[in-house]
Amino acid sequence: MAGPSKVEFPGQGKRQRMRARGTKRASEGVLKRLEKNLAELLEDPHALMPTVAYTVKRARKDPVQRSLKECAKVIAKKNDRKWLGKRMMRRRGDSVARALAGSLHAAHDDERSMVAVFEHPIFGTASFVRRGVGKPTQLVSFQNHVHPRQRLLTWEDHARSGWWFFSMEYGIVCTGPEANPPEGWLNGGLEDSAINFSEKDGVHCSSSAQPGQKNGIHFSVGDAQVILDEADLAGMAEDESFARSVALRMLPPRLADFAKVEWVWRPEGWPDGKELPTVAEERVAEVIDAWLNLSLTDSKVIQTLRKAVCLNLDEGCIIGEKWWALDDRSSMLESINGSPPEKSALEIVFSEALEDGGLHIRSDGSFEELDENVLRLEETSCHANLVALWPQWGHYILEEIYGITDDDADQIVEKQTKRKQGFGAFLKKMEAERSEHLMMSRFPWKEGDMEGLCGRADSLIRKARIDGIGSTITMAKKGKNPAQEAIGWAWINVHDRAESEGWHFDSDARDKGGDWVPALKALYEASAVLAEGGSSDDYVEAMREFSTRSGAADFVEV
Repeated sequence: MAGPSKVEFPGQGKRQRMRARGTKRASEGVLKRLEKNLAELLEDPHALMPTVAYTVKRARKDPVQRSLKECAKVIAKKNDRKWLGKRMMRRRGDSVARALAGSLHAAHDDERSMVAVFEHPIFGTASFVRRGVGKPTQLVSFQNHVHPRQRLLTWEDHARSGWWFFSMEYGIVCTGPEANPPEGWLNGGLEDSAINFSEKDGVHCSSSAQPGQKNGIHFSVGDAQVILDEADLAGMAEDESFARSVALRMLPPRLADFAKVEWVWRPEGWPDGKELPTVAEERVAEVIDAWLNLSLTDSKVIQTLRKAVCLNLDEGCIIGEKWWALDDRSSMLESINGSPPEKSALEIVFSEALEDGGLHIRSDGSFEELDENVLRLEETSCHANLVALWPQWGHYILEEIYGITDDDADQIVEKQTKRKQGFGAFLKKMEAERSEHLMMSRFPWKEGDMEGLCGRADSLIRKARIDGIGSTITMAKKGKNPAQEAIGWAWINVHDRAESEGWHFDSDARDKGGDWVPALKALYEASAVLAEGGSSDDYVEAMREFSTRSGAADFVEV
């Protein structure tokens, strides 16, 4: 009977290399290391079991004792390859014993050229021989037992249940449900750290630290003390962490459960001997816990701690890392980068806000009104703080400084909010406009009250007082009728511009306007009193005289 037809797959004629997912052919170095580790495991597996450093009360309910009991059964059969082969495939029973059986079985193999790869961002990379159905992390742990972190992975499930394991130079110590780091345990974490430590007077000091210094982070586990200088922490790379190098020498990696940390710092200007408010102390404790729990890197811990203090002070004025008393706001404003008008605007807002509370102006361009009498500024420039305040405080600033209200204020606030023009230039412009508005208010007639020669003379004088004489020459040369041309000729004569600009005017304008020069000059000189804030009587009388001399019919009595 003919057999089944032969099925060929595309490319089958070529040589195929099969590789299981997550496996590779071991290099000579990897192979030698694994052979050595497995040989040590087979020779004395008891040495790789954790030392029990706690009082066992109920062995039957103790998960570590149950695992050790099952492991003892496997160790008793360490040379029975057939029995190990069955045990490593049994899905029921203790997982630690199953991984131990698989690793011991691998120790008997002659062929270990294909290895699996373990990669972890914290525990590192390792190769291992996959045998049985044991957890990869537990197989890695047994077969790389010389690695101080990876050897702990065997007991990860028990650590999640609340049991503590510490990796020592000679092996693993289990302290049961209580975190009691063995003496000398901290030294291993210090050796793993990217910071160099040296022991001085019984204290482990980072490169820039000295025994007895008050600043920096003071870290202790039991009697072992460590001083971390702020400069050494700030110089750490983003992926380097002293806390992690220590915490990963244990499971669970919760340093905050037993390590003690002291950090003493006060912002510049804070009164000597004055305690921080309770809320600031609480925020500092939260930052330290975050660092110990590996959610905050070393390079950012000092900056974050200082920010936690400064953003939770409930009195005074705080800018960055400096503090002033509320009655010393003038010194605080002097320290801010900005122009006098910008500082005046801020002071007006601060004075009003502190009447019944305080302000916290954030670096993201927002602010919060506070119940406490405190000013907190995260930015050190007037512009950044005014940008945050302007949408809600712009109307108050315009009214208090410039007397601008209602629709005019609405338009200015909206325009500046959208443009976000530099507040130095913006307030300088507002000051100029205020001066212009103030000067215009001193003139006895409003623009448009007089629409003939008197109105033309008044307009020329207004523009000259605001924008300067030069800005009026073009206006004087562009008369729309003979009367305006005549007053234009008179105006350039009043200001000695006839020689350079006279060619623009015909003989009729010169003849008529020449007679008005004395009266127009007297009117301009009378406006100087108005510009200085004086009485308008002289200006009104001079305008009446100009009206008489020019024959103007638009003079209006005030």
